[in-house]
Amino acid sequence: MTTDNKTFCGGSPTWANACVGENGQPSYWEYAKGYSQAANLLIDIVLTDQNSEYSVDEIIYPVCFNMRHSIELRLKGATSELALIEKLRRTQFSFDTNGSHDIGNIWDFFRTKSESIDDRYVAINARLQPMIYDFAQVDPTGQTFRYPTDIASQKHLVEVAIINFVNLKQRFSTLESILDELHHLNDYLCEEYGTKTITNNLSRKKIFLIARMLPHHNQWKDPLFSTQREQIKSVFNIGSNELSASINIIKLHFEFAPLIGISPQLLGLKDQDIMETFRNWLKIHPLAHQDKPKKIAEKNISAHDMIPAWIKDAEDQKVIWQEIEPILTPDILAGLQALFYLDPTYDFSENYSRIYEGHLRENIACLKRSQDEFRANFFHVLEKTNFARNVLKSLYFLKKNDTAEILVATYKLENHFPQLDTARSGAYFKKADYRGC
Repeated sequence: MTTDNKTFCGGSPTWANACVGENGQPSYWEYAKGYSQAANLLIDIVLTDQNSEYSVDEIIYPVCFNMRHSIELRLKGATSELALIEKLRRTQFSFDTNGSHDIGNIWDFFRTKSESIDDRYVAINARLQPMIYDFAQVDPTGQTFRYPTDIASQKHLVEVAIINFVNLKQRFSTLESILDELHHLNDYLCEEYGTKTITNNLSRKKIFLIARMLPHHNQWKDPLFSTQREQIKSVFNIGSNELSASINIIKLHFEFAPLIGISPQLLGLKDQDIMETFRNWLKIHPLAHQDKPKKIAEKNISAHDMIPAWIKDAEDQKVIWQEIEPILTPDILAGLQALFYLDPTYDFSENYSRIYEGHLRENIACLKRSQDEFRANFFHVLEKTNFARNVLKSLYFLKKNDTAEILVATYKLENHFPQLDTARSGAYFKKADYRGC
């Protein structure tokens, strides 16, 4: 059979080819967005032209069917995402997303299950419930707007009688917005639970809250601490073993430990290692010439004109390497790489350890292969113009403010990094309101 005789196939123009199946990996989310976009487009056609050839009495059915089906798909997608969170918690549940089409039942399952997993679902579920039930009461299984009568030959929508397109658009827009929030919350919690900073009954957020309730670790030998432990156990409905497990997590956690007066050691590095690296970085990137690449581009300097600068860079690297080589270890380099590649805007502090461990393994293997390769890895980081900025942000994120402030003062960095104050205050690191910490 030729392509011309097929309905579902590619063709020209290529921009009109939609990717489906394994070509694009669409999920419930993509399907749901497609149906909701179709509904909104049809509504807009009606509302922008009162004299349109499209009858509101006819187009109402595909509009509401697409809306309702989009909601079903979103709820099934949310349930699938919830299953991923349960898996990260080392538990599981079963729900037949393919066999169930009653959005009321799907919603009731999701609401009950999600709130038993994490209390951050309670507020958003309360906003969603009346709107989901609104659809569930009129069209629970997706047949009301699909056929004029039910299987008993009874006419649909007799009690509804009239549906206003303006009200429909406003209500559905609100519902879509809240369902988008739910999707983002699910994504966030998948990441958060993926950090494994959890116990049997405590989420990362609750462990953080416990850290805030605990006194300074120097006070743990005081008789009052026993009373405080009992209060925490009561608030979170946990036993002594789980409280001890959460305290052990807190003591080693870069974000939580400072709340009890403990500052975990940076991985692979001492403060002096960072100081020396900054000093050498400034040899390559003097603060007075931070805009050097921009000026080169503006003046259109030729490669020939750049030769003296390249020779100087090579000489600087030679001097730096003679000083660094005797003391640079895979651990130190991995520590520098972890601080540079950690992204405080999107990462959890737990990722710092993962980044460090990955680079450490790579550096050990690299050094066994070639000293030149190991040297290249060091200068690959040192040559980055944003090295100092990234490291400072990571230090503030990991609550190493004292180290960061020493670097700022020693090398006069105060006026060279626009985001310094937001990093100092911690505002730069608020990834999402869901974190609660």
